Amino acid sequence: MTTETRDQIRDHLFQKLAETAESIRKGGAMNDEQVTTAFLGVGITLAQHTCGPIGAAEWLRDMADEIERGELSLKATLQ
Repeated sequence: MTTETRDQIRDHLFQKLAETAESIRKGGAMNDEQVTTAFLGVGITLAQHTCGPIGAAEWLRDMADEIERGELSLKATLQ
């Protein structure tokens, strides 16, 4: 798979997840915090599946560090 294809898939996935989150929020099924928790749970589960528990913890720590620095690009985390 080429980098361009990966970037297109990542962009498409990000857009769909953003649309889904907005729909859930607007529909009143979950508030912002609940949507965030659910999506983060999915991310952690996927990270555990691909990287194991230690790798998933590192991924989560890295994300937290980037958030604190204000450098987090959400699309970049969907690699």
